[in-house]
Amino acid sequence: MSDTWKRARVLRLIDDYILYAAVRAALRLSVFDLLAAGACAVDELADEIAAGGTGRPDEQLLGRLLRALEHLRLVERDARGRYLLTGEGDLLTSGRDDSLAPAALMWGEELWRDSADLLHRTITRGGPAALELHQVGSPYDWLSTQPAAGALFNEFMATRSVTVARALAGQDLTGVDAVADIGGGTGIVLATLLASHPRLRGVLFELPEVAAQARRHLDGRSAVTVAEGDMFADPLPLAGLYLLSNIVHNYPDEQAAKLLARIAALMDADAELWIVDAILDDDPHRSPTSAVALDMKMLTLFTGGRERTLTGVESLLEAAGLHVARTEPLPHGLHLVVARQRPASG
Repeated sequence: MSDTWKRARVLRLIDDYILYAAVRAALRLSVFDLLAAGACAVDELADEIAAGGTGRPDEQLLGRLLRALEHLRLVERDARGRYLLTGEGDLLTSGRDDSLAPAALMWGEELWRDSADLLHRTITRGGPAALELHQVGSPYDWLSTQPAAGALFNEFMATRSVTVARALAGQDLTGVDAVADIGGGTGIVLATLLASHPRLRGVLFELPEVAAQARRHLDGRSAVTVAEGDMFADPLPLAGLYLLSNIVHNYPDEQAAKLLARIAALMDADAELWIVDAILDDDPHRSPTSAVALDMKMLTLFTGGRERTLTGVESLLEAAGLHVARTEPLPHGLHLVVARQRPASG
């Protein structure tokens, strides 16, 4: 491996920050949505952006932004030199229920931006420095005071949930009669499961403020019950399948173990617990980049939040009397970990 190659690789890591900024700028200028309507020359795209009320961009500078997006393979040019979307660029349009645009925009929000900038202070102080800076206990506390950012975060979680929900809906649920989605947000994953398996009943368990949103989202679905409460303190519903999607990684080991133990106490011999989280490899070189990135995000935003290796998840489950029955990769670099009651020894 030559020194030149090593330098180029490290410089690419450094340059990724400004390239992300180019993607975010394109989103804020509605470039991807405008090109989704048809190919445009630079001057035509400038006119379309101006029509949106943000002012007419400088054509030369817009052209340079488009060249960067072309380098990133998010746009391409036709034979007439007009810009159009690639398949990757289409993933950043707002009309898709699985759009990646909210994920890209979320990291431009103040708390998220500060959390990355203050990562060094987080490490030296032993907890998220951005939460301390903004004087909040969690990202959710901050979002509750920022309506626009809160709406964007909800959109981010919804679009992220769609592809995962579709993958989970393809699982074999023979013998399962009821699903309890613990901390299931507005119910996107649960609703998708029930739509694919009409004989199932579902219970969504959430904090009161989120439960109110879930009721609006799930309105008219008679097979779903929305229950309110604290998953660490209040009684949890009975079910043949328990789902913890993007939940366990929010908490340090002690709290995660407590939650798993509470669920394990309700599970009979045939029940299953599905954990959806990113899984790190014991060898960092083999860990998916998306899982490593998510672990850094959890480090910066959640006190004690973390992604775990499969060994780490197994340890938490074993302490609760459960064992890993199987694992399966999911979209967005996530994994499904299926746990069951540990067989009786002897």
